[in-house]
Amino acid sequence: MTRSPLVSLVVGVVLAAAVTSCSMPRTSPAGAASATATAPGTGLSELTTGWKIQSSAVAGTSGARISRPDYSPTGWLSIKQPETVMAGLLENGRYPNIFYSDHLKTVPTEQFAVNWWYRLQLDVNPRKEGRTFLIMNGVLGTADLWVNGTKVADRAQLQGAYSRLEYDITPYVRDGANAIALDVAKNDPKTQLTDSQLDWNPPAPDHNTGLRFPPQLAQAGQVSLRNVHVNQRNAKDLGTSDLTLKADLRNDTASAQRAELTQTITRGPTRIALTTAVTVPAKSTRRVTLTPADHPQLRLVRPAVWWPYQLGGQPLYHLDANVRVGGEVSDRFTQDFGIRTVTSRLTPVVPGKTHTPHGNRQFFINGVPLVIRGGGWSPDMFMRYSPRNIRDQLSYVKNLGLNTLRFEGNLPPDDMFAEMDRAGILAMAGWQCCDKWETPSSTWSEALKTNAGNQASRVAQWLRNHPSVFTFFHGSDEAPDAAKEPIYLSAFDAADWQTPQVAAAEYKSSPRLGISGAKEGPYNYVPPGYWWANGPETAGTDETFTNAGSAWGYGTETSAGNTVPTQDSLDRFLPPAEQRKIWDPSTAKGPDSGPDLFHVYPTYNSYTKTARMGQYNTPMWNRYGGWSDMASYQKIAQMSGYETTRAQFEAYIGHSKDPANPSTGVIYWMANKAWPSLHWNLYNYDFDQPGVYFGALKAGEPVHIMYDYAGGSIKVANLTGESQKGLTASARFIDLNGTVKRTDRSRVPDLASQDVRTVLTPAVPAGISRTYFLELTLTRDDKTVSRNVYWLSTKPDAVDWSETLGKGSGAVFAPGGYADLTGLRNLAPAAVRVSASTRREGDEAVTTVTIRNAARETGGRGVPAVFTRADVRRGTADGRRRGGDDQVLPIVWTDNNVTLWPGQSQTLTARYRASDLRGAPPVVSITGRNVRDATVPVGD
Repeated sequence: MTRSPLVSLVVGVVLAAAVTSCSMPRTSPAGAASATATAPGTGLSELTTGWKIQSSAVAGTSGARISRPDYSPTGWLSIKQPETVMAGLLENGRYPNIFYSDHLKTVPTEQFAVNWWYRLQLDVNPRKEGRTFLIMNGVLGTADLWVNGTKVADRAQLQGAYSRLEYDITPYVRDGANAIALDVAKNDPKTQLTDSQLDWNPPAPDHNTGLRFPPQLAQAGQVSLRNVHVNQRNAKDLGTSDLTLKADLRNDTASAQRAELTQTITRGPTRIALTTAVTVPAKSTRRVTLTPADHPQLRLVRPAVWWPYQLGGQPLYHLDANVRVGGEVSDRFTQDFGIRTVTSRLTPVVPGKTHTPHGNRQFFINGVPLVIRGGGWSPDMFMRYSPRNIRDQLSYVKNLGLNTLRFEGNLPPDDMFAEMDRAGILAMAGWQCCDKWETPSSTWSEALKTNAGNQASRVAQWLRNHPSVFTFFHGSDEAPDAAKEPIYLSAFDAADWQTPQVAAAEYKSSPRLGISGAKEGPYNYVPPGYWWANGPETAGTDETFTNAGSAWGYGTETSAGNTVPTQDSLDRFLPPAEQRKIWDPSTAKGPDSGPDLFHVYPTYNSYTKTARMGQYNTPMWNRYGGWSDMASYQKIAQMSGYETTRAQFEAYIGHSKDPANPSTGVIYWMANKAWPSLHWNLYNYDFDQPGVYFGALKAGEPVHIMYDYAGGSIKVANLTGESQKGLTASARFIDLNGTVKRTDRSRVPDLASQDVRTVLTPAVPAGISRTYFLELTLTRDDKTVSRNVYWLSTKPDAVDWSETLGKGSGAVFAPGGYADLTGLRNLAPAAVRVSASTRREGDEAVTTVTIRNAARETGGRGVPAVFTRADVRRGTADGRRRGGDDQVLPIVWTDNNVTLWPGQSQTLTARYRASDLRGAPPVVSITGRNVRDATVPVGD
């Protein structure tokens, strides 16, 4: 029979709380996980290890039998941590090389039509005179919960990606062996408030059914701590910070309890300790609030302020709370938090000039108007999580000069937010688009509304004290309606949420939050100049400004679409026959030309057939000229990706000071992907760094010089937290044979933090070749601060705005409107000399590569070495490549894909884990647009 234990929303930070227990660790029977204290004095256990899964078609459907401690799970699959069914199958060796070619399609899906069991055998030492609680942190799908032969929860309640439900299992748990079993039914984003990856990639064969966040076992004394958090009110000048401490004390016993709550805040030598005596009535909860009015210590003078990494440091304070009853610790909670202020506004409307009727969303961090520059983040297709993988991804984000990741649903484990706190990377969180989340509330049952409220409460309480989380979007493509919005906002209000909440990622509104001030799109190919256009024609007539191009306003998801991986990456997931489908000349006959490609995905789109390469290859063919094989295609595709991605980020930086239509932020769609992909990513699943990566890296330089494709001006931006002085900008127009046709130079005015200035507006000189180069250099005391090379045409791209806006998710070109970059095909071979050395710094290897254009030394002409790239590889003792998949990844470069004229040189530096050399010596490979492939041995 079904029992009805205490069920309540657990308030607190997931994976961060600790509950004191007097129990001591004991030896577990074979195959059992220990749920005794994880460390002296702690009693909250993450139930991470010891899980097994099995199909109900094999194990049957009897929860009463399967959840008994004496049940023998013979033939069940062991998993290292709670995860989806598909992740568990992969962990157990099923479906090897799942992402290679179309192997994903071969997974039999009928096996996921039935329920799957998740079972944990664990050893528990219940606390005397205390309570034991099982905390469920969401289910992907729905689940019945069984403990020691008793059904504790029904799937009607136990569902939702971010639900957090607490079950008092004290009556069922026993000293010694115990068992927990979950009967999980299929995840269905169309009917449940759950996660999916939408059109980012194909759905996982199991639709991500299973567990994503580990359940927890909490053991406490007579009084439990819940909802512990810190509110802050900071002075405008950040000279003081008033902290308010809040905690709920819950008495689960039948008699009143006298409790003593101690809360301690520490950071370095700072220590604030406050103790409060409280009487908590029987079977009730008492809120304790401590303010600076009663406790002056809670006013911090000159607090350590948290900043995004480009603007300052990331100091964190630590809160430790414990409650004692009868002199013994009954419960404990710990958490880190950062002091910072986030505000937002809609930018002022200039009548007759501002494209939007209400202005655009703008965010301020500690009073600084920050241009948000980020990417959309995706989890692994099977929701697998690796802390090291996340640290590597965040190192890429910082390497690119990005300051933000957007989470459209698909919120990761708390570890990632904690890493972002420490790294100073902002998190733009929110609910995902489409699916059940964005259906009208009239289609939601009362049970679903209750589930939505639970999930909103859990998310608000989880994320509220993470300084990296600077906003929450309650809608993506749609704003919440009048009945849905209060569900979210009441939960966030109750959680004391303190950062801006926004209605939607499109230019839409909700009754209480009002106008979002955000826009989406485009999603497919546009030329570099598209981003810089900022006239009225770029706004279109769609009142949501979807796919309204150019860099103005707050773009929450946009890019030029396809990302062509490097040859190394392609060889990892596609056989030669499928690679040919990417570059075959038949793919360049129009936006819909070429075959559907599984790894482009999606196979549907209301605007164009986005699973085909025609949308990307057609403009490339017309702008750069044709290709005849993969090698020649790669040279063009990587340059094309570099130039349009660099322009996207540069334009959003460059337009940030526009008085009528300032660009306030852009989220590149996307930063990464859940699988190896040819669509929407800055870096690939394998950490591949294609041309789009290095284009974004160039645009993200801390102090940067850039070219405005639309106006022809040269701008300099200061993205650091300090003023920049003593800079000089120069621009050289160089034709294809290396002749410098014009040089302009100007002193740069002093630049405040986040400032952007136009420093030159040079005219293209007469008589220059149809395809030409523009070399920009920013120096201080004759040292290069920023260097940026463009390949341009006297025949620029011409976008037909009337056909583009509102009618397609990429650019429609006017007849004959392609820029002429075909002159690059006629470049003579360039001679380069390369030297490299490597040193160790702790666990890292640091390789420096110096590339010199040696044309004059070899008697060559003034030919530039164009788009020259270096890669670190595992080599042999005699300085050759080892062969096969020998590329070292992940790796962080200071620059790459460089263009040099005779006599010029540039030194690139790469950092990577020394262990990734796998005992081999490093070598460096060199490739380029007109540079012969070479391998260079690396010295010490």
